[in-house]
Amino acid sequence: MHKFNYLAVVLFASTLAGAQSVTVGSLSSVQNGTTTTITVPVSVAVPPATTTVAPVLASLVVNATNTGGILNAGAAFTTIPMNNVVTDSASGWNWTTNSYAIPVTGTYLIVSHLRLADGVRPGISYGQGVNSTNVDNPDFLWTTTNGMRNVIMNTRIVQLTAGTAVRLFGYVDSTTPVSVIGASLSIQQIY
Repeated sequence: MHKFNYLAVVLFASTLAGAQSVTVGSLSSVQNGTTTTITVPVSVAVPPATTTVAPVLASLVVNATNTGGILNAGAAFTTIPMNNVVTDSASGWNWTTNSYAIPVTGTYLIVSHLRLADGVRPGISYGQGVNSTNVDNPDFLWTTTNGMRNVIMNTRIVQLTAGTAVRLFGYVDSTTPVSVIGASLSIQQIY
């Protein structure tokens, strides 16, 4: 006569963490008064613990105060000079061209603002945009001066290709030059 004892064990992930082999039980047999016990080890492949690291996304923040930037009537669209880099995670800012070389093809959030000198006479059309070329396009934002404080903000999400150099630029419809006293440009890769 054979007598078998079975042992069922449920293992949880925490029991297996870091283990290569776990003993789940034993099998005993009694025959002619002799007990034979067999230990049953079970090898379990446990993947090493992994930590998911989020990719580093490109980030640029530049700004300017008292830029000395001038928007001249009829002088074409003008790149706005920046004088302070706050953040440039990809080292893509070019001081010579006042542009940012997109480091990785992806989707970017661009936020820019441009402030004209206080007291510019009301009713003058002006605008600003961020692009690889200084031209009027659907992403260039226009408004008119109000005679007091004139600030224009532009926000958009755009797909950009690695190596593309983008910059903040403006234009003014005025018979006299208009000073830019503040500007900022933020380019954040979001995907």
